[in-house]
Amino acid sequence: MKHFFFSGFAGLLLAASILPVAAQQRLTGKVLDAATGQPVPYASISVLDSRLGTTSNAEGEFELSTPLPGRLVVSELGHRRDTVAVAAATQPLLIRLQPASVMLPEVQVGSYLGDLIAQAYRQLRRSNDQKTYGQAFYRQITRLGDEATEVQEMMWDTKTSSAGVEGTALTQARYAKKKALVSFTNFPIFTKSYGIYSPKVDTTTTTRLISPNVAQNFTLKLLGVTQSGTHQLVEIGFTGKPGANPHHAEQGTVTIDETTNQVLRLHLETTAFNSKSNNPLFRFKEATTVFECVYQPTATGTTRLDYVKIDYRVLLTRPFKEDLHTLVSSFTYFYGGQPTPTGVAYLSAATSQSDLATIKQTPYHPAFWQNNPVVKRTPLEDQVMKSFEQKGAFGTMLTP
Repeated sequence: MKHFFFSGFAGLLLAASILPVAAQQRLTGKVLDAATGQPVPYASISVLDSRLGTTSNAEGEFELSTPLPGRLVVSELGHRRDTVAVAAATQPLLIRLQPASVMLPEVQVGSYLGDLIAQAYRQLRRSNDQKTYGQAFYRQITRLGDEATEVQEMMWDTKTSSAGVEGTALTQARYAKKKALVSFTNFPIFTKSYGIYSPKVDTTTTTRLISPNVAQNFTLKLLGVTQSGTHQLVEIGFTGKPGANPHHAEQGTVTIDETTNQVLRLHLETTAFNSKSNNPLFRFKEATTVFECVYQPTATGTTRLDYVKIDYRVLLTRPFKEDLHTLVSSFTYFYGGQPTPTGVAYLSAATSQSDLATIKQTPYHPAFWQNNPVVKRTPLEDQVMKSFEQKGAFGTMLTP
């Protein structure tokens, strides 16, 4: 088995805060686009006037343990927020969100876009000292061609800020793999290390998108403005400028609340990161990494990290063999956040850390994974997990 390490920077799931069993009911449902009838993935579902919440999976499905009757607040950046009254969990809910109207201004005035990103940067810097302490569920799946060959799942206690993840502490984990050519055992470093801006870097030298000098390094384009209640959400497209930005391969979109200057979503594609092999006959080429970070506004006027999704696609080349399409995907959902420090010993991200070594030392509890509503999966992922579970791969570290 050959292991691969990243030379550059270093599914789905549902989550619900846990109340006493007698006080909650298991509520399931699906979020759809009211106009198209299509599922709305990664929609936020929260219980009004509480910290209970979850997110819909890639198929728009969700599961939540909550006291009933109650009211759910359902939102997604491309749709209008809705509040749904729920009397009892007698049958699955079907929630239809109206798509938000998008305005496409014909004229882009002056430095409006650069100024808006600079204001968002200053807002993030001001709120960086306000930490959030909560939990997260991390899932990673490696696919070679059409076959899932590796699965890694972890439950973390987390410390996060407006920039990203500041520290994690492992509480539960499991790992399994099939016999395959590649293994990406340190892929979580991407999630643990990536930040949407650099709070410790001089603002005059940073080349990140979220910075006060963004217009020097990126070409910006106004893609549209969405009305969300009394707020206007501005979607901006960006492309790195060759010669001006060392990360000129970067492109994507960022969504900012013009009313509060809060960054709500960053979607970034880059070819800057690659892998290297300890097998001299193996090479990687045409690597593309896609980051998506989503933040949710809080009642205190700040934002909290909602989820981080990372896809790494690359071609593995071998002598006398066809190139092998490789995809490593991870999805991390953050939940149960509070501003009060917990006393947990969080570890900062470091390339020297070995998550796999820690997982091997962590007792495996099958019931935790099988019955936990946090570990809700899409049908495709459920099939993948069962294929590993049926072969006894989890908890044993055996290669089927």
